[in-house]
Amino acid sequence: MRLTQEELADKVNVSKSAVAKWETDGGLPDRDNLKRIAEVMNVSVDDLHRVIKKEPPKTFDLSINITPEVIAVLEAHGYKVIRPDREGEM
Repeated sequence: MRLTQEELADKVNVSKSAVAKWETDGGLPDRDNLKRIAEVMNVSVDDLHRVIKKEPPKTFDLSINITPEVIAVLEAHGYKVIRPDREGEM
């Protein structure tokens, strides 16, 4: 998100030194702070746990055949749908 430690600290309502400690493996945020960080970054707490544990992100099977109607709904909500037959059109 390109936030400085100070900006994240302000949004989560903790000190800049707390954020620095988390970034340098000096400790982990408690449950409430994890929830606030997830909200600020618009991700799930589960996703934050994956980052902490250095697990790879979830993968999705993109070979599933979806209907044009579903694609239209996704695109209407701001998702960019890459269609294999149109990859060269981007």
